Amino acid sequence: MKISVAQMQVIEGNMEKNYETSLDMIQKAKLNGSNLVLFPELFLSGFDYTNLDKLSRLSPKYIDKLLEESKNIAICGTFLENIDNKIYNTFYCLYERKVLFKYSKIKLFEVTKEDYYFKAGNKSGPNTFDLFGIKFGVCICFELRFPEILRKAALNGAQVLLVSAIWPIERLHAWQSLSCARAIENQAFVVTCNANDRSGKWMCAGHSSVYDPNGLLLECALDCTTLKSVVFDPEYSRKIQKEFPSLIRAYDLNCMGEKI
Repeated sequence: MKISVAQMQVIEGNMEKNYETSLDMIQKAKLNGSNLVLFPELFLSGFDYTNLDKLSRLSPKYIDKLLEESKNIAICGTFLENIDNKIYNTFYCLYERKVLFKYSKIKLFEVTKEDYYFKAGNKSGPNTFDLFGIKFGVCICFELRFPEILRKAALNGAQVLLVSAIWPIERLHAWQSLSCARAIENQAFVVTCNANDRSGKWMCAGHSSVYDPNGLLLECALDCTTLKSVVFDPEYSRKIQKEFPSLIRAYDLNCMGEKI
């Protein structure tokens, strides 16, 4: 299995420029034989609240363009999605010119009023999908802080956990620590893709990374626009789970209230 993380500057509101950057990244990922390429959160639009409605209505056109590029490579990342005039921050997996999977962000970032502009997704819906004989789990940016979300995916058998984000530089330590923790506690590979440089008023942390099921760092993009690729065997997560079986439901220990 070969996965690429496409760390890029997300220029707020400039869908055409961001699309051109992403297209170049996709071509590079294809050339190096990647099975899947992961992009940052809202990598075509950024969080342009002023023009959110307009941009959300342009999203389908760009998703259609990316679908044409998805032959022989899975393209993952989040997009603006407008459903009945409600806007969602939705993770898509595009593959072989089809929308294979969608998951809308359920935990919105109240600090920047994301909950005011966006509708939360269905928390009882699935955040896993199957591709290449592998089960993938998904969370989006702020959701990385809530272990229950990726634990839900892991308990559903996810071997590889994908995290798409626009995460600020002032919380870089949290980004790295939480990503590593999610790998260790779920005994799964964690693949993160963050934006770098400035996106609107935020300076992004970059440091898109891949961690193995023991929390070992396999690759890191640091703070520049770049494509990083990693080859690994997803079945290694199963091996770790058998050797050190700690993947249990926390609420089986009667230490949690609401079940996922």
